[in-house]
Amino acid sequence: MKRLMILLLALMTLLSAASAEELLTLAEPLEGVICWPDGTNEDTASYVYRYCYPQVAGESEIAEQINGTYAYEVDDAYDFRVPMNAEGLDLDAGMQFFTSIGYEITCLNEHYLSVKITSESFLGYSLTTTIAGHTFTLDDGAKTGSVTSLPYLLGILDGDDAKDEWMKDRQTARADECVRKLIWEIIEQQIMRGEVAYYDDLDYEMFCDNFYPEEAFYLNADGDPVFFIQEGFVAPVAEGVLLFPFTMEELLDEI
Repeated sequence: MKRLMILLLALMTLLSAASAEELLTLAEPLEGVICWPDGTNEDTASYVYRYCYPQVAGESEIAEQINGTYAYEVDDAYDFRVPMNAEGLDLDAGMQFFTSIGYEITCLNEHYLSVKITSESFLGYSLTTTIAGHTFTLDDGAKTGSVTSLPYLLGILDGDDAKDEWMKDRQTARADECVRKLIWEIIEQQIMRGEVAYYDDLDYEMFCDNFYPEEAFYLNADGDPVFFIQEGFVAPVAEGVLLFPFTMEELLDEI
């Protein structure tokens, strides 16, 4: 069964030979600046929040859903994130704090648009970096245009399971455990070889508490997942965001 899934995946890749630009066209990004307090500008603000998100051209349902995802992110920044961040800042410190959000299209094919969102912030102590992965499915019936999660990507959930919470929880846990075990093996090898300065008290339980594979990934140009753990979660900030790439074949062979 696993081999059959791998063969089907390979066939799907071959069928993706059509130009991605013919399937989905990107538009000018959604970008802007929010200054805090209200009435200030980029020169006088105590806190500056800059954002730049991808947009899809046209008026299709896919374009509406993808663009709507990032319109929501901007609305949430105005209504919640910027005021919340500003509340925790020493606005009399005589320095300007900032958050800058940008993106990279890491995969665009017949089946998926995958976006890596990078956020850099200076909120008073040091520069911090976090990333997020948004992988939009482009050919999956009712889920088309929405951000997909790992069990759907691996094919162990489909649209018919969307309302079955027990099945969603079961298959999500199954996918998470598969990826966690694979990455924990890599971490143990890196610790043994001294390649990454993981925390001395890091164990499997702490690792699981800080890593949720069902959403912590993006796709690379080949359509394979790259999982990430945020900086400072399992190793010092100096180690940066930790990346763990896998091929779909590797994951399907283990699931």
